[in-house]
Amino acid sequence: MSGAIHTSDSRHFKRLWQEHGGLIFAVNGTGEVRYVHPAFVAGVRANDRRKDVPAKLLSRLNALIRFEAANDPHMQN
Repeated sequence: MSGAIHTSDSRHFKRLWQEHGGLIFAVNGTGEVRYVHPAFVAGVRANDRRKDVPAKLLSRLNALIRFEAANDPHMQN
């Protein structure tokens, strides 16, 4: 996949996050979820009731995609 992801659809974002190795955990009793990925030291906590995607999560997903593309042996410049 080339180019940056610019989605505001939370369902689409969650699917992409998990496709790239991320995990999503519910924070009990708060209506929030924690987005975790082994490539990042700290997770991101976000309100799960909102239908849009926080900019911090989009930037992390785009960083993951850039990192995977840079380390892909099948991709040549």
